Amino acid sequence: MAPVPPVVVPLHPADHEFLDRVAALRSPEVAAANPGRPPDRLPNAKAISAHFEKVMATWEPHSFTPEERQQVRLDGLRYLVIVRQIEAVQRDIYPRQLPPETAAQLDFARRSYMLRYFRIFRINELPTEIISNILRFVVWDSMKSPVNARLRITWTCRAWRAIALADSTLWNAVWFRGSGPRIDRAWSWFERARLAPLDIRIDGDPQAEERDDDCSVFDLTAEPSMTPFDMRQMLLRLFTKLSTIRMLIVVVDDWKSALVLLELLGTVVPSCGVPMLQRFELHRGGLKNEDRKTLMWPHVVSKPFMGGVKAPSLTYLSLNGVPIDWSQSVLENLTTFDIRRLPASHSPDAARFREVLRNCPRLQKLSMDGAGPRFEESAERIAPVDLPHLRTLVVADFSREYAMFLFSQFSAPNVNDLTLMNLCGDDYLALFIQLTSVFPKVRLLTAYSIQFDVNPHGLAAMTQWLDSMPLLSYLRVANVANPFFGLFFRANDLKTPVSPRLQFVDCQSIEPAIIVQWAKDRANFGTPLSKIYLSEELGARLTDDQIKTCQSLCMLAKLPRGATTPEEAALSL
Repeated sequence: MAPVPPVVVPLHPADHEFLDRVAALRSPEVAAANPGRPPDRLPNAKAISAHFEKVMATWEPHSFTPEERQQVRLDGLRYLVIVRQIEAVQRDIYPRQLPPETAAQLDFARRSYMLRYFRIFRINELPTEIISNILRFVVWDSMKSPVNARLRITWTCRAWRAIALADSTLWNAVWFRGSGPRIDRAWSWFERARLAPLDIRIDGDPQAEERDDDCSVFDLTAEPSMTPFDMRQMLLRLFTKLSTIRMLIVVVDDWKSALVLLELLGTVVPSCGVPMLQRFELHRGGLKNEDRKTLMWPHVVSKPFMGGVKAPSLTYLSLNGVPIDWSQSVLENLTTFDIRRLPASHSPDAARFREVLRNCPRLQKLSMDGAGPRFEESAERIAPVDLPHLRTLVVADFSREYAMFLFSQFSAPNVNDLTLMNLCGDDYLALFIQLTSVFPKVRLLTAYSIQFDVNPHGLAAMTQWLDSMPLLSYLRVANVANPFFGLFFRANDLKTPVSPRLQFVDCQSIEPAIIVQWAKDRANFGTPLSKIYLSEELGARLTDDQIKTCQSLCMLAKLPRGATTPEEAALSL
């Protein structure tokens, strides 16, 4: 077999001249590629971007002749040689930087090479299985919404469209909201999913946030919420695939639509079953907050959840402002149990609540936001239910007496993430004394709107509560009195720090001067913070001097609302 002749990469004379100037940078005396002469080849990033936008806009896809393919290949190799030689110089002169015009040329050459590389990359000659896996990665790991990713894949070429439409797993995440084109598109995806496990979200809340990715597909104005009749018709059609639904999240704004869902589930599930359902959420009143203390409920007859039959795969249950018949519902083997906004008239009694907890021995997250067992002040003390696997606990919006009763119903010594919110309007010191030494493994603490007596006894007791969580590393804090920050210092014992492992703080609704002074005091005390996350509102209130002070002590970053920080995610594992 004859040897393959080496590929000769044709560099232009101007290329050689330019690369010679770049190579001269290796001499320490040379400070620029062409001193005293203005750059003549795409000197800035803006010009480079404009050039490639024009190239892409004017490109007409077509089948290459062998001559065209060879020319594209040679042009690509030319730019690859230029890239490699500039990168070699860049390594040799480190830590000196390339001159701006040379850096611009490096960027231009890289993008020119990639443009030609993809024009001749024979992706459609790969096996269908590999292309399908690539497309799945593009859709589900896209930085932007899978909505646009799925659509654009089907618009690329006939081959990709055929592969995408044949892959039911690309279409099994379906979001129903609004009306008209959005709903039609969702039903198309519902059909394309065929028998793949379905992840369904229904958003009937008229206040639901609009997503930018949809605006590029449809030019839609504000749309009305789904009516209860629309909800019923939609659910009847969805439930033709009830056995394949893996996740069902429903957000509605009215009572009737929520009751329609519960009614249909109670009617259909006993005869058809839900063998694959792993996660169920129903939010009545949307996801916005309401004044729970004045929450008025109409006369509602509670029905058994899922008709009183067992959902064998269900591990995640969230009920927000909706009633069920607790005594007739089968609730067991949950790993996440989330209840919100339930008045006492529609809450489980304490015995039934403890029974549900006992039936969920692998429970990992328990969230009780204005909802829990009915208060039984006169009931004799019963041993709490042990929840050894509980890692995340959220308790919010309760009176002092009720919160103390609630914490007496269970024990969870391995909680890692503890959230206490809206415990205010009274002195909750007795509650924090009760919680001292109860959660020794907490590493993430959220304290929003908590209230306690700030006299010397109260401050000492609250410091003891913090001392009982020695692993605390991440603090989320908002709407707390200024003395809360003083709990982290001992005036009479400078050698024993409070929360010595505390490194990360997420702040909202706090006086800027307080957080700046607190960061300084932590550093002076010998327990400096590593990073402070600020809400966008709080960050805008800091002065330039305050920002500089914080940055001299630790890292400072703005945190968009609802975002999860990398440190928080790591500590939650």
